[in-house]
Amino acid sequence: MEGFPALFSPFKVGRVMLKNRVVMAPMALKYANLDGGVSERQIAYYQDRARGGAGLIIVEAACVDAPVGKEGFGQILIDHPRYIRGLSRLAETVKTAGSRAIIQLFHAGRQTHEIITGMQPVAPSPLPVKNSREIPRELSGEEVENLRDKFIAAAGYAHTAGFDGVELHAAHGYLINQFLSPDSNQRSDQYGGSLENRARLLLEIVTGIKQSFPDLVLGVRLNIDDFVPGGLEMTESLAICRLLEAAGAELINCSCGTYESGLTSIEPASYPEGWRSYMAAAVKQAVSIPVVSGGIIRTPQMAEEMIAKQQTDLVFLGRALLADSDWPCKAEKGELEDIRPCIMCNHCIESSFGNINVGCTVNPAAGRERECLTGKSINIKKRPGVVVVGGGPAGMQAALAISQRGFEVNLFEKEEKLGGLLNLAAVPPHKERIALFRDYLIKQLQKSSVGIKLNQLFKAEYLEQECPAHLIIATGSKPLQPAFTGWKGPQCLQVEDILSGRYQLSGQQVVIIGGGSDGCETAACLLETGNDITIVEQAGFMARTMEKKNRRDLLNRLKNGGVLTLTGTKAMEIIPPGLRIIRRDEQEEILPADYIVAAIGYEPDNEIYFKALTLHPSVFMIGDARAVKGIKEAILQGEMLAATLAHRNR
Repeated sequence: MEGFPALFSPFKVGRVMLKNRVVMAPMALKYANLDGGVSERQIAYYQDRARGGAGLIIVEAACVDAPVGKEGFGQILIDHPRYIRGLSRLAETVKTAGSRAIIQLFHAGRQTHEIITGMQPVAPSPLPVKNSREIPRELSGEEVENLRDKFIAAAGYAHTAGFDGVELHAAHGYLINQFLSPDSNQRSDQYGGSLENRARLLLEIVTGIKQSFPDLVLGVRLNIDDFVPGGLEMTESLAICRLLEAAGAELINCSCGTYESGLTSIEPASYPEGWRSYMAAAVKQAVSIPVVSGGIIRTPQMAEEMIAKQQTDLVFLGRALLADSDWPCKAEKGELEDIRPCIMCNHCIESSFGNINVGCTVNPAAGRERECLTGKSINIKKRPGVVVVGGGPAGMQAALAISQRGFEVNLFEKEEKLGGLLNLAAVPPHKERIALFRDYLIKQLQKSSVGIKLNQLFKAEYLEQECPAHLIIATGSKPLQPAFTGWKGPQCLQVEDILSGRYQLSGQQVVIIGGGSDGCETAACLLETGNDITIVEQAGFMARTMEKKNRRDLLNRLKNGGVLTLTGTKAMEIIPPGLRIIRRDEQEEILPADYIVAAIGYEPDNEIYFKALTLHPSVFMIGDARAVKGIKEAILQGEMLAATLAHRNR
């Protein structure tokens, strides 16, 4: 607490005392049973975050009106007494683990799909979400009143289940936000038109809950700015905050953005830490009830600063707690280098939107708390030896996790430093958090009992010297080489030549072959040194496999930087004065180029594996050496292999 006295001071919300100011944000995990009941997986996940030290946990969006109000599969339901039993276990688990528990009450409104609900979406007005073909059905006045009563009834179920409070989801373009926003609410009855009318549904729900269940803490997650033309803006939102306080709300959770607003509701890595804090600061000036702020809070220092400057009373963490459930405990103890950093890849959000169980790229235990034992030593009787070959993400995670399970581990890396392709992936603009994650893994290895052998290319004769019980090959991947005429000339480079700094180009005309994420991120690097860049991509889209939020941000930066992107275009050969291409219309063209950079992908580098199979009885292959994927797959394979070896050697 010495380092962060404000963040780890107690705070009272309504009748509930919180042990600190850290709030776990409600994140849709898709872990619930398909019938909407709370699952064992969910309970384990929330238990881990409560044990990790969060003062308040806001359980993810629970639907008050299924199926029409559901956003996706695997969502918690809270629209019938049958769900109280599971909800009670969840609330009890969070509270007995040391946190306070609030559950968020939710209705998707028009931001859902018939394939999920089995029926036409509903909304204040029959206006579709932009880029959607599904036109919602306008709710009648009687239906609006019924929905009000369902929110109030859901609060009663939460009360019976033992939750300390409820939060009304009035943000991110969901139903209540749709009523509040003049952009989506064009009704002419008592629930549309003036701000007072647009806020009527929300205020009636607040009043009804406070009258029926006065002991419940009542919070509202509110958009302070929709960031859409004609949407809710700060002036009206502050007025709504004052109305909420007068109606009995006890907590305002400040948020922003909708499905239509682009990058402001779920930000890409380029957004600065704490950028939303000005919204909460304005709300604090408007009301006297507690205020919560967050959105890209990466460090305890930022959280402490926001509270100390009275910009907010509490700070919510979302992705940070997915990456490390013990973030609060580690921060309070001053163990900052032990906090596993979120790399802002947004694969968690992408999974949620895709109705897939949410996981975390850097934390393989997220959602697997019952199976993974990362950080917990298991006593292996004979402490068998393990050799890991390759110090990239898969090899580092495997070595660390296997060591934590009681094995004696030696890690061989042919280069002078650990990290593998993480060292290159961290170079492009706004990818510096990958370097933080690399450094985190290295520090954890240095603190462990793993023997680290750098500048050592593993050789077959080492097997006789080491006599390991198990050999793990994590040798990564190598770049593919273009096969057309003219390649390998002095002007021909690989992505690694640029990202490693071996070649530093400035003011050059550069053509990049390959418009995947590697090619586009390399272009972003070259933009910073004033190069004129063209990207040639055979497929129809640039960076097509990249997560959508970071992809949009990257492509926006390339466009603003004047990068020419040619899709549906094939590179044919290198001839003076550049690269001959064929466009999708079969037209040929020569692109002038001082340098041509290949970014056509990677292939497994695993020759040693096939040799090792003939020399050792227990050989495993993980990461890119097995199949070229990404950081998430590498980390998960390293962790899961550790669990497998522990099981076999019990």
